[in-house]
Amino acid sequence: MAVEELNSARDDVRPNGRKNGLEIVFDSTRDGGASEVYTSTRESVLDPWPVPVAVASVNSSSVGARATLSRDRRRLYFGSTRGGGASDIYVSTRDKIHPEH
Repeated sequence: MAVEELNSARDDVRPNGRKNGLEIVFDSTRDGGASEVYTSTRESVLDPWPVPVAVASVNSSSVGARATLSRDRRRLYFGSTRGGGASDIYVSTRDKIHPEH
């Protein structure tokens, strides 16, 4: 069964969710350009997923793909062609995490 609130008419692929079911990251071409990293966070596993948002701190005009959250939720690893040519692995670090999540 498709998770309608997370999907768009474009490609939405490679989901990676936190173990507690409150946050998901994935890559998508929903804006019609190169693949970018999106996220959605909810308060409870009983709540529907909010509309996914692009992760502005990691997206660029280059492809961003295969986003993966670290176990401590502070780091987001992803692939990108932003260096030109072949895809490389990058990491982005969060300063703050919502305490209930």
